[in-house]
Amino acid sequence: MSDPAVAIPSFNETKKSQTIYRNLWGGDDLHVGLYDDPGMTPFEAARATTDRMLRLLPKINRSTRILMLMSGFGTAARYIAESQNCKVDCLNDDEVQNAFNQAEIDKIELTKKVHVSFGSVDYMPYEPGTFDYVLAQDSFSITANKEQMFRAIHRVMKPEGRLVFSAILTSENLPEAVLPQIAELPVEDLISLSQYETDARRGFFQQIYSIERHEHLATHFSKLREVLRENKDRLVKESSPAFVEERIKACDDFIALGKAGHLGWGILLFQKLNG
Repeated sequence: MSDPAVAIPSFNETKKSQTIYRNLWGGDDLHVGLYDDPGMTPFEAARATTDRMLRLLPKINRSTRILMLMSGFGTAARYIAESQNCKVDCLNDDEVQNAFNQAEIDKIELTKKVHVSFGSVDYMPYEPGTFDYVLAQDSFSITANKEQMFRAIHRVMKPEGRLVFSAILTSENLPEAVLPQIAELPVEDLISLSQYETDARRGFFQQIYSIERHEHLATHFSKLREVLRENKDRLVKESSPAFVEERIKACDDFIALGKAGHLGWGILLFQKLNG
């Protein structure tokens, strides 16, 4: 697996833009990273996020089965299967990403450990009680119905299963003046940590730990903006001036909202409740 200079943005993109980012950076990760060292590249920071999430889980062995929810290009899933010697299922609703992921799985001979399924939080093609753990990286913003998503995950988890995910978070008391700006961001639905806790309880999960690194959100999008600007001419040729300007503006907005304390980011750990 190559070590790209940077990763593609954490927010949802069209299939065309995914291809453009891949051609430009060669990155697979779609999520915000842990920038404990400010000099880290987004690729390095994204890997640090995956490693930190894994350390929140009990012992992983060959029989452990993990679900990567909205797995994107599959970078984290393949890395987990290789490094932890376990089975990983990738659930994703993007055929372009799934095809790339499957090709990489075949290339590095991980077909016995990693499986790719087409689906979403609204349709998980798995039997009840299938997975020991479920991981998601900045993909909980794909639906406004967080409670229903927790319930869907609860169904496919084994008793005492754990859910860990990273998420872009809003502050607890957002000023009304910033709501229109947040609504224009290229994400579906952002909520606060307390809202996640409430929806999780209603979906039969209990939060047991959180790691809040709000300042890393602005760091992440600052690095992405820098690369966009450095490669602007090339991107314009491959897309359009409007395409590039929209993505630079999105980075500007994430940076401004992050520095103002209106948006943050963290890793959240939940325990499945039974009975």
